[in-house]
Amino acid sequence: MAATSNKFGIFNFGFIENNRTFIDEINRMVKNGATQAEFKTFNIAFYNAFQNGELRYLDKKGNVSKESDSFYAIYSTGFINQEDQEIIAYFYRIRPDKNWTGIYFTVESALTKEIKKNLLFRIGNIIFDEWNEGFQFLEELSQKTIPEKWSYQNHESGIPHPILKSFIENTFEKLLRDKSQAKLIISDDRKFAIFNSGLLDKFFHDIYIILELRDQNGEIEYFNPFIMKSLSDLSKRKFQKDGVLLNHPDRLPDSIDFFSDIKEVTFNNSIPIDRSYDKFTHIIEERIDRFPKDYQKKDTTELARILDNSINYAKSMAKRNYKLVVPQYRPQSDKLQLLMPIYLSGSFAKQPDFALVLDLEDGLYTPETILPLDAAYQNARLIAKPDDFWLNPDDI
Repeated sequence: MAATSNKFGIFNFGFIENNRTFIDEINRMVKNGATQAEFKTFNIAFYNAFQNGELRYLDKKGNVSKESDSFYAIYSTGFINQEDQEIIAYFYRIRPDKNWTGIYFTVESALTKEIKKNLLFRIGNIIFDEWNEGFQFLEELSQKTIPEKWSYQNHESGIPHPILKSFIENTFEKLLRDKSQAKLIISDDRKFAIFNSGLLDKFFHDIYIILELRDQNGEIEYFNPFIMKSLSDLSKRKFQKDGVLLNHPDRLPDSIDFFSDIKEVTFNNSIPIDRSYDKFTHIIEERIDRFPKDYQKKDTTELARILDNSINYAKSMAKRNYKLVVPQYRPQSDKLQLLMPIYLSGSFAKQPDFALVLDLEDGLYTPETILPLDAAYQNARLIAKPDDFWLNPDDI
């Protein structure tokens, strides 16, 4: 890991979900009156710790392991919280062959609990007591929905129907962020919750999911979801909201809205794409592993010219096909973005090499990063099933 730009250290170590907020997050934990964290010094300290072999690596069960076998990378920040416990920073990855994602702040005891919880099967914030129950839930849901491809042709997964899992995971994440709380209905006795999955069954009826609620140290956690088969499922559980039994179709929750204006999810070709030095540095130098192998060997400036041309190709195609650039929902930052297919070779006879993520900021499209096609499809599927011109699970 080399200091190739002003974004070195944690940015070269892994993907930073909270890149604009992580300093504020740690400072909210730092003991009152103590020295606060500062971006540059924090990043340099992390870089030095990595170079000196001071990061700790843990396997899936929380045991010390080699980096190559680990699921957690732990960095001791040196800061303490209000209870005089050291604040640690950690990265996580779903498999040892995947890239690191972070950066999260906690204390040792809380991380130990988190690791134990992660050993249970989860669909994001939804937890199953048994792994086989999680698998059965996804299988039953896939059988009930309007027929759709919920797995990839060429990307193997240890979990059945990974696209469906991602859909439920991120839909529920969006529901938890909904401040009105009108679309995740919690029963008066706080034993159950129900939400509209956003999916339709084979008879074009909404699919509702019921969850068990558990109080874990003052926080609600959601367990063991099951598909509502009839309104009697709510009657049997005496599911009441504001004293009224939730046994009428009109009282059931609507599906979550990801956008309010069609302009939010439509690419506007007249808006310029800001191809700034920093954004191209991030994409070309810090995400080089997402380029095809033969492009990874090319000079940085040559690759920048190729990427420039590829963006121009995509803009020309989008002028003639308004469905080419598709929207995605990014749950980590609770915002909509656009996905533009990038064909580095300029040939459109095969799949694109990756998707360019565009943010609309200050009247400009800003390239944020690039995504492999499987990740792009999962994010796009939340808004709508993409046109299969370039995002087709049968080809991914």
